[in-house]
Order: sequence, then C-alpha cells, then structure tokens
Amino acid sequence: MTTPFSLRMDEETRDELTTHAERLEVNASKLVNRYVKEGLRMDKHPAIGFKTTAQGRRAAVLAAHPGLQVVDVIGTFRAEAQDAGKTARYLHIPEDEVQAVLRYYADYRDEVDRDLQEHLETQRNYKRVLEHREAQARRRVANG
Repeated sequence: MTTPFSLRMDEETRDELTTHAERLEVNASKLVNRYVKEGLRMDKHPAIGFKTTAQGRRAAVLAAHPGLQVVDVIGTFRAEAQDAGKTARYLHIPEDEVQAVLRYYADYRDEVDRDLQEHLETQRNYKRVLEHREAQARRRVANG
C-alpha cells in the first residue's frame, strides 16, 4: 500500500527525474519511491548497492565486484555450510563483505529469499535450454 507524501525538490532535480522517468517509461512517483527505498537501504548497509538485472532491480555487492549480487553470496553461503570464511574464499572476496551481505540479509530475508528462488529457477531454465540444444546438435550430427 502507498500513502501520499508531499516532496519539494529543486527544479533541476525535478526536470532530471521526469526526463529519466520518461526514458524508463515509469511513473516519476514510483521512481522516487525506488530511489528513497534503495537510498535508505544503502545508508544502512553501505556495502550494498542496487542494479538492474533481467529479473528487475536487485541488491548487489558494490565496488570491486560489480557483477556479484546478494543472491550469489547468500546462495554460496548456504552451499558452503553457512561458513562466511569459506564463502569469501569461494567468491574471492573479503570476509567482511560476506558479513555485510549477511547483515543485509538479516534485515531483508524474505525479499532476498524470493530473489534467490527466482535466480535459481532462471539458472535451472537456462541449463534445460542448453541441454536441449546440445541434444539437438547431437541428433543432427548423428543423422549426418
């Protein structure tokens, strides 16, 4: 549910916001809401940023690891018997960054769990597509 909230901003920022919203084909109010929500989270969890993926906006690990998403760290953490040190070594990142992701996860567990399930389903679908293509290629080779 949303509630009305009045906001004042300088004209330059407003113009930039509306131009950007039009470019993204999204309502400016929704864009402001997204920026405030993400900004509050980044203030609370400075090691976390947000990026747009094929699945939508996702929490990501910042700076030296631009392709690493929170779901990657949490999935690896679970696979490594919930050991932050092993997770850090596997991902080649400092353990304090794993700990930062775990703190974010503690605050937003339900959302991260949903994103992780969607991420894993996407990986399973991708694997099925590859297996199907490989089977087709083998049949073509066998049929000459």
